[in-house]
Amino acid sequence: MESDAIGCWRCGVALQQELFPIGREEVCPSCNADLHACKLCRFFNPSVSDACDEPVAVQVNNKERANFCDYFKATPGAFKGSGSVNAAASRTELDALFGLGEASPTGEADPGRADLDRLFGLRDD
Repeated sequence: MESDAIGCWRCGVALQQELFPIGREEVCPSCNADLHACKLCRFFNPSVSDACDEPVAVQVNNKERANFCDYFKATPGAFKGSGSVNAAASRTELDALFGLGEASPTGEADPGRADLDRLFGLRDD
């Protein structure tokens, strides 16, 4: 998807121009998610108390459902992905921190790891 193209906040599929401006009842053609929702709006900001950077907008409780907000403006950066890349990077960093997944200087696997695997039934050695 192009960086300036607007995509669904849930699945990331590019939205066709026929949908714009996005009406209150519009749904994603791929995953059926509501599109006139806070999660697709450029004012959506989960780091503030009401998750909205628009100071006079009425508070919306469910940020994933369609709403009547007059300040809604679709943004291209709404889709964040599954996070699997971040999860894999975090796992690699944790493994390195605790010395897991690396060979010992003698070329053998970590004996402590082997004991843990046996303890939890992951190995039959």
